[in-house]
Amino acid sequence: MAWSLLVLLPCLLVSVHGNSAPTFAGSMNLIQLSEDMPVGTTAFWIIATDKDNDPLIYQMSGRYAYYFDVNENTGAAILSSPLDYETRFLFNVTISVWDHVNPEVQKVLQIYVTDTNDNEPVFQNTPYSTSINETLPVGSQVYTVNAKDPDTGLGGFVNYTILEVLPNTPENQNLFSILSNGTIILKGSLSYNNKSMFYQLKLQSCDQDQVKPLCSQSVFLTVTVIDLPDLDPQFLQEPYTASLGEDAAVGTSVLTLKTMDGDKGINDPVKFSISSSTRPWFSIGEENGVIEVSHPLDRELLLDEDEEVLLEVMATEIHLNIYGQEAKARTWVTIRVTDVNDHSPQFYNCILPDCDFSDDQMVSTFSGFVTEHSSARVPISNLFMVAYDPDKGLNGTFLLSLSGTDHMAFTVSPEKVVNTGEVQVLVGQPNLVDFELKQTMEVEVIANDSNSHMVSTAKITIHVEDINDHAPEFNQSQYILYVYEHCPDGTVVTNDIKATDPDTDFRGLITYQLISGNSADIFQVNSSSGEITVKNGSHLNRELQPFYYLTLLAVDGGGLTGSTLLQIILLDINDNAPVVTGSYNIYVKEVTDNVAVTIQAYDNDELNTNNSEIHFKILPRPYSDNFTLDPVTGLLTNQGPLDREAIDPNLSGEIVLTVFVYDLGVPSLNTTVDVTINVEDINDNMPVFITTTYEFHVKEGDKGAYLGFVEAWDADQMDVNNRVTFTLTGDGASNFGIRSRFLGSGRNQGDLSLVSDVSLDYERPPKDFTLTVLAQNAVESEGTGSATVLVITDDVNDEAPSIVASSLEEVKVFEHQGNEDELVAHVQAQDPDTNASLEIHLQDTGCFKRGVDVGTVCQDWFRLVPNGSVYINDSLTIDYEVCDLVRLLLQAWDLHTAEGFPANSPNETLPIAILDVNDHPPQFLPLDETFVVIPEIISVNQQVASVKATDEDDGVNAVLSFFIDRVEFISKDGSSSLFEGLFQISPSSEGNIYTGSIKVVASLDSSLQGTYNLTIRAQDSPSEGSPLTANTSLNLFTVDKNYRLRLQFSTAATEVGSNANIIRAALMVATKTTVYIVGIQDMETSTTRAKGLSYMDAYFVYPNGTALNLNDVNLYIRDDQETLATLLRLGLVVIGSGEETEQDKDKEYLSVIAGLGGAMILLIIIMTTSLVCTRKSYKRKLRAVKAAKEAKKTSPGSNLQGSVIPGTNLFNSERANPMLNLSSMDLGFESHSSHNEDDVASINSLDENKVDTDSDLDLITHMDLGKKHKEKPESTVDELLTVVLEEGKDKNQEKDKMVLELGEVNMALTSTDL
Repeated sequence: MAWSLLVLLPCLLVSVHGNSAPTFAGSMNLIQLSEDMPVGTTAFWIIATDKDNDPLIYQMSGRYAYYFDVNENTGAAILSSPLDYETRFLFNVTISVWDHVNPEVQKVLQIYVTDTNDNEPVFQNTPYSTSINETLPVGSQVYTVNAKDPDTGLGGFVNYTILEVLPNTPENQNLFSILSNGTIILKGSLSYNNKSMFYQLKLQSCDQDQVKPLCSQSVFLTVTVIDLPDLDPQFLQEPYTASLGEDAAVGTSVLTLKTMDGDKGINDPVKFSISSSTRPWFSIGEENGVIEVSHPLDRELLLDEDEEVLLEVMATEIHLNIYGQEAKARTWVTIRVTDVNDHSPQFYNCILPDCDFSDDQMVSTFSGFVTEHSSARVPISNLFMVAYDPDKGLNGTFLLSLSGTDHMAFTVSPEKVVNTGEVQVLVGQPNLVDFELKQTMEVEVIANDSNSHMVSTAKITIHVEDINDHAPEFNQSQYILYVYEHCPDGTVVTNDIKATDPDTDFRGLITYQLISGNSADIFQVNSSSGEITVKNGSHLNRELQPFYYLTLLAVDGGGLTGSTLLQIILLDINDNAPVVTGSYNIYVKEVTDNVAVTIQAYDNDELNTNNSEIHFKILPRPYSDNFTLDPVTGLLTNQGPLDREAIDPNLSGEIVLTVFVYDLGVPSLNTTVDVTINVEDINDNMPVFITTTYEFHVKEGDKGAYLGFVEAWDADQMDVNNRVTFTLTGDGASNFGIRSRFLGSGRNQGDLSLVSDVSLDYERPPKDFTLTVLAQNAVESEGTGSATVLVITDDVNDEAPSIVASSLEEVKVFEHQGNEDELVAHVQAQDPDTNASLEIHLQDTGCFKRGVDVGTVCQDWFRLVPNGSVYINDSLTIDYEVCDLVRLLLQAWDLHTAEGFPANSPNETLPIAILDVNDHPPQFLPLDETFVVIPEIISVNQQVASVKATDEDDGVNAVLSFFIDRVEFISKDGSSSLFEGLFQISPSSEGNIYTGSIKVVASLDSSLQGTYNLTIRAQDSPSEGSPLTANTSLNLFTVDKNYRLRLQFSTAATEVGSNANIIRAALMVATKTTVYIVGIQDMETSTTRAKGLSYMDAYFVYPNGTALNLNDVNLYIRDDQETLATLLRLGLVVIGSGEETEQDKDKEYLSVIAGLGGAMILLIIIMTTSLVCTRKSYKRKLRAVKAAKEAKKTSPGSNLQGSVIPGTNLFNSERANPMLNLSSMDLGFESHSSHNEDDVASINSLDENKVDTDSDLDLITHMDLGKKHKEKPESTVDELLTVVLEEGKDKNQEKDKMVLELGEVNMALTSTDL
């Protein structure tokens, strides 16, 4: 190889010329631009230098060159299209510079677009809506929204805000909250019926950029509240009233009742029923609520019920409410039965108002009497007729009239009757009523209904009575008679006076009567004989009345009379007793006044005789001993002070004394007189209570309740003095009232009650009151009576129970521990009522893991008994890893709660925290990758592998440590050996995932071929007890240096290093392997035809530890045209074996030494070599001339489509050799060969493909494989050679083979094959 170089050296010297191509500045590798750069701004300058100071032309090409307009003279790149980090943050453009002499120099420039906060967050998956139950507990999750912001950094992190809650009320604004992860939490209670059926939450998300935060458009979350059956139905359009005629047929609809479900969102159907009714005349449709007539109606049966029927209707929902009870409502329906004219007037024999109008009391015949010649309007006697029509108003109005043979003699009254009336038949024409003409008369009374014209009649028989028209007569008009005063009764005064009557029969029978104003009771006459006798001789007193005048009346059988005057003169005897004048009714005040009164009397007997002399004395009577009476003067006085209270109260202070007044005659005559002494009461006694202490009981909650009465007595006997007024004093007296009531006889009662709007509460002190009741006279008195009143409030079970908050503190239970039926908590309930019977009921069990509801997994872990004790139901099922918090939803119930009061407490929660027990060993997570180590490139403390493990326990029980227990190397031949100290493992964690990072701590032997098998142990760290462990095996596959390949580049090592990540990415894409770069260096000599300036040593390794050899890599790269084009553009020349390259390098060193030694020989043969070179140059010129001719045939725009292949003049989309894979020997130059003229590429297509790059670039990106070809201002002959070199294909075939063999290059990577 060295000798061949010496031979070619003269040729190289001849072809060198003095003008240098321009070069790009070292900074033209990567440009960073902000995405908010305005269009029209100078983005950057293309900087290039030319050693010859030639004028330069700057251009830009490539797929993304449209972003910039380049000033070709200055190299200023002006932004012409907006940049967007989120659309394309990294792209390549090809910049070129031309000095008008050398070929255009191109370079790929990477444009990196930096992010600015220019994107607002955007809510995902809108619109948002959800539904929740109205009983959803406070703190529950309602919904989770998500907003994304494509910006990076803080500008890509979003937070959430609730801007507004509709309906917009102050309460609703705090009803929801939103967490940083977009989860919306319920913060208050819901009610479908009392609050709102739906809510709209106006949401907004904002990024967290510190400079220019951006916010999203607001979105709405519609939250629909689901109604639950917890309310009773409601009757609509109350009150219900209806009316219908009493003739309504059975089945007639009266009215329809309608209800509305209190739960507006459910509208549960109801069943109607009549729970009570004053008359069983109606029914109701169970489903439609229509009330119908089910029984014949009769208004007249409802007269005592205001003509109304009352129905109590109950509506019951078909389904039970959420409490398992029937939801029902009641209402009253009033149905008024109106009258129908269905009765005719009827007659009854009775006297109002004591009439029985039942059908069996109706009468159609009557009788009566009338005296002949009675005056007009005289009613028929003994006629008791009542007419009655039970219909109402006009229906019960009827007319009365008479008919019959004798109706002209009589009239009827009244002529018009409404409902009820007494009927009288009156004499109309007296002359027609004559006993001598007709003794019996008949009429008919007709009752005619005004509307229905129904008629009823009654027959009346009238008996005419005869009269007497002759009166008796006496013989003389006056008679004088004599009799002694005080004669015995029965003494005959006369029997000679008679009267006569010419009438006959009974009408001529005479009877006698005495008529006198003042002597009717003194004398009497025999009615049949006319004999006059003394009836009461004691009344005959000559001193009082010496004469009597009487009229003697004679009456015949017909009632006619005759009379005569009688004068009776009294004869005197001694018969007068003393007479007391005046009355004696004396009034004195008790204690203070005295009695002094003189009794006045006289005697009508002869004066100054014993018969007229009078004396006095007091007859024995109650209280008579307290008085004295002078027997002569009659002076009456009291013997001591008088006390009203000492007198029998029944006497009302009245003392009656009987004074005996007598004369001295023989026999003595006397008289008595009562002297009434009224002892007037004064207020000298204070009221006294019957008892000093009263105790009353009252039920709590009873407003204005009557408690009882107190009673006081005042000994004073006058009402004005013993009437008492009661008042209350003491703490709480304003809650009570007392009404004074006078019972009489000094007894007074005070009725004690609560004020009308006041009730007592047993649970709120004071529940008992001690009051003082005062009794005071209505007038001034000497004192006031008092008594103590104890008011004791009796408890009514009206308070709802509650759960003691301290008994709801969180309980901690270890998983899988404890015994069945072990007590873990005791929930206590309390009720201020005295007779409460309390139980604790379990409403629901909530299971949560890290705050997330996990369903019913813990449903049977605990059980609750009514006394509030919570026991472990099944300890083995309690699992912390499934559920770490159990919430028991509890209610306290009072079994003795009075009807109408709440019996249960609100829902309360007993949290039971499940504590972790170290019962789960660590678990290694499956590995999703294979670890490969290349000892040659591994450095100490470099991570080569990792394992991941987790522990289902929590806290310290889940903290894991890793240990390497064993390192065994298994060679490819199957042998194994143990190692120590090669590797170490260090833990790290993210959440509950622990990672063990395995690092190399000692150099690995690169000559070993096989696998390191590591036994890894994961161990937890419990707070108590022994740790649990888990083991796993990890294989580290080694790749030996036999698989190291060397890639030669036509650029310097610094530029290859700067493109190392791009080259590595392209190689990984083509080979589907992981590429490990060993090193990048400049080559000391170039021995290949491609003139490689640097090389890269690398391994191509699969995840399973296998590596690619040279042939495999060549094959994969050749099959991937895009990757191949990228690598060629980056300067790839040759891919060879790393070991062969080292051997070639040694040979090159020997060749150089040999070349220097043969320098003298070179001088000898230099002339010969010059001739050979001259010949070769001449042939090249001939080819160029022919190529120029062919180029003229080529259309100037034919090569302007598609991307070009670096280092060639043909487009890869226009059938250049690299795309068609033409044979490496197909190098003929015939213009009319079997191949298209566009299919041939320059043999030197890879000679000068140089690109400068930065050595510190670490970005790996997809490269743009296209390139926009731009025409040069002028084309040289040399460039036309690169377009078409077709001639001499057959002539130069052998020479080209020889050149390829001299280079010892990989046949798969020659330029022709590519």
